[in-house]
Amino acid sequence: MLLLLTAFGGICHAQPANVTYEFTPGDVVIFEDNFSQDSIGAFPSRWHVSPCNQYYALDTSNRYLWKVEQDSNEHALLIRTNGSYLDPNVGPKYYLHDSFAIEVDFRFDSANGGVELVFYPYENPNPCLKERIQIWSTGQLRKDIISGSHFDKFIGKNPAAFAKGTWHHFALAYRKRAVDFYIDQHLVASLPDCGFSPYGVSIGSHNPVTYKRFRITTGNYNYDFDKILSENKLVTHAITFDVNKSVIGTEGIAFVRQLAQFLKTNPQIRLEIDGHTDSDGDADANMKLSQERADEVKKQLEYAGIDGTRLIPKGFGLTKPIKPNTTPEGKAENRRVEFLLQ
Repeated sequence: MLLLLTAFGGICHAQPANVTYEFTPGDVVIFEDNFSQDSIGAFPSRWHVSPCNQYYALDTSNRYLWKVEQDSNEHALLIRTNGSYLDPNVGPKYYLHDSFAIEVDFRFDSANGGVELVFYPYENPNPCLKERIQIWSTGQLRKDIISGSHFDKFIGKNPAAFAKGTWHHFALAYRKRAVDFYIDQHLVASLPDCGFSPYGVSIGSHNPVTYKRFRITTGNYNYDFDKILSENKLVTHAITFDVNKSVIGTEGIAFVRQLAQFLKTNPQIRLEIDGHTDSDGDADANMKLSQERADEVKKQLEYAGIDGTRLIPKGFGLTKPIKPNTTPEGKAENRRVEFLLQ
């Protein structure tokens, strides 16, 4: 794998594999797509071709070089070409600010592939000038700039190469020009100053790569567990699950681990754990799923050393939305876990 951003101001070192996973997404979802609303074989409806890459959008048969495909019981986006990028349909144009987080699940479909995230800097608003992050199947991390000229720089290495056909989770945390990069449970690179401030992002690939569940968040990035004491409630979107499943993702386990530490230092606290879903699917199935997810959070807290008698899991399905279920972002806000002081 490899990551790259040009004009990085600091020196980046690969981190040891046993570094604690501390990625924290923002608490406001500004874009989320799992491609579930798209037809198989179609162009992804919530994306558009980057202006400087229109030439690369179609093959010789005038077909788009991206398509939504079926992956088990989920949808995913296959990118089949080099040199072209897709932008999320986010408005206004300048939607990335001082702090944001990006998460994406990816899979290499060839033995020699590269995931690409491309950023557009405020310092040069020309959309054809891009600062690029590349994650290579070899495990390498690189950075470069695309502006007519091009250069690569090796900046680190993931603990292992990536097998063809396996899914991995990539997360990026940007805080006032400092950037941390995570792959699965590893912090793989950290830059004190990336050298620029981005206003937008694209995805692309070097050789075929498949993506699913792309998310951009902003807002508060600290796990303020003291809210449980001051407000009697803590709402989080850091605990994520696969579609229609109750298995907690890597970033969710990190949250649970930190919450467990907070509970150990506050042994008087008892919590109700509330699971909530969006409105997609059958109401009864969502109620069952939300209970299973709340139960799983309790189980993970018990694994972390918390007495289960302090925890009360409850599922509410789609019955308590906090945003309208009319947009993917609204649905993402409604898929949440809440902790209530008892």
